Amino acid sequence: QKIVIIKSKQKIDIQKKTNMEQHGQLDERELYVQCITKQLEEVDLLSSIYCTPGEMQIIDASVISDFNDFLNTPTAMPSSTLKAHLDYTIAVDVLHGKSKEKVEIRIELPNLYPLLENAIVTILSALLGKAKEMYLKREIEKFIETMDKSECYIFQVVSWLQDKLNSVIMRDASEFGPKQELTTEENENAVECERLWIYSHHIKSKKKRQEIQKEAHNLDLTGFSRPGKPGVICVEGTREQTQEFWRILKSMRWQHITICKSEVWLGKLQQRRRFEGFKEQIFCDDLDNEEGFMNMGLFMKYLEAHKSGYIKKELFGLT
Repeated sequence: QKIVIIKSKQKIDIQKKTNMEQHGQLDERELYVQCITKQLEEVDLLSSIYCTPGEMQIIDASVISDFNDFLNTPTAMPSSTLKAHLDYTIAVDVLHGKSKEKVEIRIELPNLYPLLENAIVTILSALLGKAKEMYLKREIEKFIETMDKSECYIFQVVSWLQDKLNSVIMRDASEFGPKQELTTEENENAVECERLWIYSHHIKSKKKRQEIQKEAHNLDLTGFSRPGKPGVICVEGTREQTQEFWRILKSMRWQHITICKSEVWLGKLQQRRRFEGFKEQIFCDDLDNEEGFMNMGLFMKYLEAHKSGYIKKELFGLT
């Protein structure tokens, strides 16, 4: 789903004129030659970095040929020779639950990028709803404004965006929507709350299991932990408490542990708690065999009973 970007042509023309005056030592053709040369050098570099089949795709390869014809013909003028601009996509891996999925980044380069015009970078992914798309659009534009415009910067944007996407996808969509106005009384009592869903390769150590329950109780967190293989932990409380719990948990020795989903909200914690207390849950057919395989049916029933059935996709990739 593509974000449509509409810009005022008059505003662009005024800005371009101002920028061209700043580059007054270059005539029009020389400016285009510099920008087109930089774009070709950059796309050559990026194609060597994102070289796996399907990782980088140029939308219209004939644009490259047109660019080279323009550079190799000293009398060619940009207004009559350059009929299109360079567009391409780069697919990057992002974490979604415990698995990796591809997200497509589309790059559109005006002919006077990077010296006089900014790149247009958009995200194409079913993992993002409209609210997250609009948030990323604003963040991308802010980040591009910090770039040194004397050189190309797409690699920096893609690298920054890949890290940004991992955190945005993990967060709840409600964080990015319009903020609801709270009454004065609600605002005074509102706190930042969080529900963390944590996945571990396994939780078998009795010492760790005891420590998990102890810290959850000390921090006044509600939720559950499922020992065995895999290990699953859910905690809910104020964000300060959940983040302290995660800090303590990470300091223990693990083969693999990660936050699959973070749900953050502003308001009264008690109104949105789904669990009472913090308990260890086994979800095994044989309750005496704590290291047995998880009975997925029992686990799903438990999640549904606590209004959390959706989390199965983030934890196990199930639909």
